[in-house]
Amino acid sequence: MKMTIHRFRAALVLTALIGGSPVVAQEVVTENDAGVGARAMGMGGAQIGAVNDVTAVLYNPAALTRLDRLEVQLGLDLWKRQIDTRLRSSAQGIGRASANTDFSGLGTLGIAYPVPTRQGSLVLATAYNRVKDFSGRFRTDGYSDILQGNFSGESIEEGGLGVFSIAGGIDVSPNVSIGASLDLWSGSYRRDNRQLLNDPSPTETYSQLDITGVDSDITAVSFKPAFLFFEDAFRFGGYVRLPMTFHITERNFSEGYSRNDGEYFRLYEFIDPTSVHNDEEVTYTDRLEYRIKAPMQLGFGAALGRPGKTILAFDISYENWKQAKIEYPSDYMPEPNYFLDKYRPTLSWKVGIEQPLPILGSVVRAGYMRQPISFKGPRGYGDTASPIVVTNERDYLTLGFGMQFDQSFGLDLGYARGFWSADEDPRTDEESRSSVFVALTYRMPSK
Repeated sequence: MKMTIHRFRAALVLTALIGGSPVVAQEVVTENDAGVGARAMGMGGAQIGAVNDVTAVLYNPAALTRLDRLEVQLGLDLWKRQIDTRLRSSAQGIGRASANTDFSGLGTLGIAYPVPTRQGSLVLATAYNRVKDFSGRFRTDGYSDILQGNFSGESIEEGGLGVFSIAGGIDVSPNVSIGASLDLWSGSYRRDNRQLLNDPSPTETYSQLDITGVDSDITAVSFKPAFLFFEDAFRFGGYVRLPMTFHITERNFSEGYSRNDGEYFRLYEFIDPTSVHNDEEVTYTDRLEYRIKAPMQLGFGAALGRPGKTILAFDISYENWKQAKIEYPSDYMPEPNYFLDKYRPTLSWKVGIEQPLPILGSVVRAGYMRQPISFKGPRGYGDTASPIVVTNERDYLTLGFGMQFDQSFGLDLGYARGFWSADEDPRTDEESRSSVFVALTYRMPSK
């Protein structure tokens, strides 16, 4: 019985320490924004009023009307993620954990087409943008007061979410445009965990190896109407992404091995499933389909400045994930009020500047972006579960550069450096992320 209880407690604690949870899609879809567009990210993402390329399908579809030539854009994203974690223990000091992850891939592929009109502007566009990245690798090694043993583990995450958009914008008066986008979300999330506990106590030598994971397919459809007011050098816009529903098909697996014969498992070790050390009670694979009803998102932005001159931009956006709901199958017992209890409303804000240079039609950009963390926890269950205390919200400093080679081809580069930290007893996480955005844009020459 002692071994069974030890094993049960270890599975819960080790899962919490490396960031796991029985159902994970609700966390990955609310966070992990990847950033879209090289020009946009060079300006801190402040684009609701300032966007001037095909990424308007995401930032503000009404701003498509400001595109006067056929445009095609190809964008690539490259980023590096670093997580440093301290694991506090009164008996054995502080354990350490870290994660280093690199990613590169398609960020944007889109085309915008101005429809010939007698007056005003009508522009149609379609684009794919990678909006969320789930790739990550987290390692941990330390001592647990609760388990009274040495533990180590590794969690590898893969996947992301992309959005295929069909959008359009039209002038409805000399100074006002409206637009909308229909967005089709599709992606996947996969996580593999390995957790090892070795307990060399004087009375009992105990070793436990858990192999768990999840593989999820995620889809959704959203609709986003928008507007843009423009006069002289001033532009003001806004959008509302209406409430949407994520559909998740999730497959979970778990294998557990334990022994108290004086030998220890290794973190990466092949074990015959018929081994006497295989604990059949915790070996399972299951499949679950459920839905997450996401809340409405509001965004407003202003920009001051003309093309070829200094441009200043500022955006805010609001989202309240406390209003979200999870709908499980009737035979599944969900946690009551999951989003209401574990999430908080967030107000994000972004500011950016674009400054022309007297060199080959080039510009430099800079910006600052704050995206508060919406998940406040606790991640565990019960009265003793530790809340998440955010000690530094998710902040980004950005830089950018653009060059127009001729009337048709332009190159944009963006760099974003993000950093944030949080306490979740017994761990403290400090995370940083460096992202590079590259975009090549072709615009049909003017006649």
